[in-house]
Amino acid sequence: MIKTSFGVGRNSENPQDCVEEAVKDFRNPKIIFFFSGEKHFREYARLINETFPTTICMGCTAYRTTDASGTEKDVLKAVAIEDGVICAAGVIEKADNLALEYSDRVRQSLKEVGETKNTICVEFTIPFKRAEEYALMALNSVLLRNEISVVGGTAANIEADAASSEEAYVSLNGEIYRNGCVYALIHNIEGKILLCGENIYVPLTNKSFTATKANSITRTVMTYNDIPAADAYAGELGISREDIPKYIFHNPMGRREGEEVYVTAIQGVGSNGSMKHHARVYEGTKMMVMKEGDYKAITDRTIKGVLSEIENPSLVMIFHCVARTMLFEEENYLDEYSKKLAAAFPRLIGFSCLGEQLGTKNFNHTMLLAVFE
Repeated sequence: MIKTSFGVGRNSENPQDCVEEAVKDFRNPKIIFFFSGEKHFREYARLINETFPTTICMGCTAYRTTDASGTEKDVLKAVAIEDGVICAAGVIEKADNLALEYSDRVRQSLKEVGETKNTICVEFTIPFKRAEEYALMALNSVLLRNEISVVGGTAANIEADAASSEEAYVSLNGEIYRNGCVYALIHNIEGKILLCGENIYVPLTNKSFTATKANSITRTVMTYNDIPAADAYAGELGISREDIPKYIFHNPMGRREGEEVYVTAIQGVGSNGSMKHHARVYEGTKMMVMKEGDYKAITDRTIKGVLSEIENPSLVMIFHCVARTMLFEEENYLDEYSKKLAAAFPRLIGFSCLGEQLGTKNFNHTMLLAVFE
């Protein structure tokens, strides 16, 4: 069984005191994951690394941080894995355009772990620089052939604001990476690891639209079915193009792949009727307008499904999309949701992220769990 210690630092006015409070129960960790708002993140990263200089210390900024005590704003939350795992970590420093150059570094990390069974890769990637797909390519160029799955999230800030993108960070061992992806390979020595995703959105109708002109690099769709993307989207909802910003939060786009639906957030509408997204959409992809499903019932099914696979998890890491967190705040459901998770998974840690990554896919509006037996 994995041995873990959890910590919370709420003294946001004094970084030293905050870190001391958060790590006071940590003894000899093999790896520490930590999440906080952006204001003192640099100090947190430095202080945690100085306190545990031989430990892998990996963190990122978050819109909200989550553990068994709830989901909170601008609170430092951390977990130390003390025993039961073999770990190695690394960084893809130029994840925004040169990620594949770091494949050898990923290969070296895998060599250090030495195990592929019951092993996953946890990663945090910087936001707003279209880095997620590049980082996934670098990681999966090595890990996919070894049947090691990637799970992770995109760093955020407490306003979840693109205009504040310079204030969202990822960190490894005290260093801050402004264009990077930090990752850790974790082998569970005595148990399995379950990865699962929760999507609360369902298709608005049975109608789909083909992206007939798109730029996947800039994540922009110019046309669906040869008409401006914004007009196709607005027509499906029966609204005007000008009203689209009111709907993108509750009606994202989605694509079906087999039994799965991957949701893509809409970032904005261009003057030419194009639509920008927070994940890539390729030409020829069939997309659907989505709507919210019965998210309370979906959450109950997710929890039941996880506990049927791993009855008493040693650790559960959650990657919860900012859009879902905001929705649950708006619906006054976030506290209830957090309590449900805490009751089911008392050894819980995670954060609200601007994007979610699982396997080879980058998407949005989703919750991911990494569950360690």
